[in-house]
Amino acid sequence: MDISITKKIDGETLTLFLTGRLDKLTGPTFDAEFRASIPGFKETVLDVSGLEYLSSAGLRSLITANNQMKKQGGGLTVKNPTPDVMDIFEMTNFGRLLRIVKDEYGGQGEEKPPQYYPLRPIQRWLVDTHFQKANSTMMNIGALVRLDASIDMERMADALNDILSSYDIFRCRLLFHPETGEVCQRFDGEVARVYVETLSDEAFEKRKLDLKEPYSIIDRPLYRVHLMETPSGKYIYADFYHATVDGMAVALIFWRELDKRYVRGMENAIARKAPSYAEYVLAESKISPEDLEEGHAYWRKTLDGFDENKHLPPADVENAGAWKKNEFEMPLKTAIAKDFFKGKDFTENTFFMAAAMLAMAKSAGVRESIMSWVHNGRMNAAERRLLGLMLNQIPIRWDFEDGLTVDAFLRGLEARIAEGMKYVKSLDVVYNEGLEDLCATFIFQKGTTGRRGSARLGGTEAVYEEMPENEWSAAENTLDIELNARTDGTFSLVMNYDASRYSVDAMHRFARTVDEMIGALTDGNRNVTELLKA
Repeated sequence: MDISITKKIDGETLTLFLTGRLDKLTGPTFDAEFRASIPGFKETVLDVSGLEYLSSAGLRSLITANNQMKKQGGGLTVKNPTPDVMDIFEMTNFGRLLRIVKDEYGGQGEEKPPQYYPLRPIQRWLVDTHFQKANSTMMNIGALVRLDASIDMERMADALNDILSSYDIFRCRLLFHPETGEVCQRFDGEVARVYVETLSDEAFEKRKLDLKEPYSIIDRPLYRVHLMETPSGKYIYADFYHATVDGMAVALIFWRELDKRYVRGMENAIARKAPSYAEYVLAESKISPEDLEEGHAYWRKTLDGFDENKHLPPADVENAGAWKKNEFEMPLKTAIAKDFFKGKDFTENTFFMAAAMLAMAKSAGVRESIMSWVHNGRMNAAERRLLGLMLNQIPIRWDFEDGLTVDAFLRGLEARIAEGMKYVKSLDVVYNEGLEDLCATFIFQKGTTGRRGSARLGGTEAVYEEMPENEWSAAENTLDIELNARTDGTFSLVMNYDASRYSVDAMHRFARTVDEMIGALTDGNRNVTELLKA
């Protein structure tokens, strides 16, 4: 195929649209046309969106063209490279030699204005907290996953790159709106290709340390994915900024879609186009204030009267200074039969959250519990396919009246949860007004969503080898209660708490109380108020 060159002139700017191939055979044609066209222009733009092939000879032609523009005091910009051409620019570090701009024009040079999207309420809550507390260095120090030795790393790289290019969340960038100054997001960022890196064991250890360095989040990719092969093994490192991607998205979408692409090939990975998180954000932002009013009233009533001195375990540390995070994990002593939840009118989440609420009320010496719990935010099939931040932190309240049985409590709590789920779109009032900032939070993690998880890749088990905490976490939580259901049928509690408020001994006592309540809740006939006295 030959090369076709068309021109467009706009004042002192010349735009040349290239179609076809730029290689050893077509290079002389391009060189001659370029020399003849540029006199008198301050800026020349090469739109290469129609360029199907670029060889090393074509790269030399671009360097020559750039030098010619410099000689006449002008500049050269290369715009709209296709993914294949962009790969060549990236592999050769050509961006150091030429100004390359991707996707800035559509069609024949008509500039597309940038589209700014608001943050979802839960996104804004996370981002605002991060800015206030951690100077926006908030990558999570994600999971290091050991792959099976049989994995074909080049095939895995192809699968990773297809996922990154398919979901618009990986194009998400946070920035300040040029007119309002508000933090907002765009979904037009570049997605760099992932390549297999061969590292020595020493270089691998250094890379792990480097990944723990602070990472600025403004106008930067909000994920980090590395595919590494060392003498000791094969690894994927995956890290996602929590204000854009949640753990459920990683466990149930990212790993599953990666497996599909690796096993079946990219052409069979997705039968339909990947859903757009940007479109979801935009649609949600158009919900009218009137449609949210009923939910706002519901959440204000739920959290009315919350008092940290009444609805939290009593603090036992005094004059300890500013907030300080501490954490420990404790295996549960209580055994839960494998078929215990079969046929029940409540879920595992409800059951374990009920135990946490009872432990909270007993520790505080009151007959009511006000806290929040984390839901994955995916309410229907379409939302379950969305790769992005969907989770919600939902307030829950229960007053323990006399004569309440365990069975009635669990069924009632299940109904209360369902009632609250009708108003999740109105949770903006909770985040914006800080109504639950000091509440204890419960989260139920199961299988691959927990800290001891794994993922199936190519018929093998990919094991989370390292999944450290985010050392720069900005959420100054008072008390987080995380219940992990492991794949081997065992359970553990992870207590994440404010060490300036609670001692380790106090939190161990509280964890044991949760464990005791779990055991008590297995008997549906027991009296709940008696459990609070025991």
